[in-house]
Amino acid sequence: MFIYFETGRLIVRQYMLSDVDELFHIMSDSRVHTYTKDKGNPWDWQRTDAYIRFMLDKDFKTLDCFHGAVIEKHTNRLIGLCGLNPYKENTPEIEWKLGVPYWGKGYATELGKQIIMEAFAATNIKGIYGMAQPENIASRKVLEKIGMNYLGNQMFRNHEDSFYYIARTSGRTP
Repeated sequence: MFIYFETGRLIVRQYMLSDVDELFHIMSDSRVHTYTKDKGNPWDWQRTDAYIRFMLDKDFKTLDCFHGAVIEKHTNRLIGLCGLNPYKENTPEIEWKLGVPYWGKGYATELGKQIIMEAFAATNIKGIYGMAQPENIASRKVLEKIGMNYLGNQMFRNHEDSFYYIARTSGRTP
């Protein structure tokens, strides 16, 4: 099992096939998808299994593009997913989804800060984008807390998103 990084309370590691049931429990909750393209369409077990198998086939071992399981250290439970998705050349998009019981505990901020720090330290990416639907105030606040600058709203994936960015040298925009 490959570990991407750890924070004080979390481990982000490569998926295992045994993660399907725990991730399904999180991703089958419609509340997790309130502000995503899957709104009203929670994941079924087959989609969760296919997602994990796809990620295992990709065998991500670098932080310029990856998806990993978020594990809460003190319970050793899978509590969500996070990663960096391909977006623009050498400039990925940050992502996280956490189970509802783990909202409001600072985990997204902890993950976001660590993803940025680790990715900039271990890769040559020039920056990282973040996107959130304008009405997703919680995620927008997290994007700001992790040091990203608001760029404005624009259409993306057939809906309006608020765009954020952090450059390798903080404070610059693309």
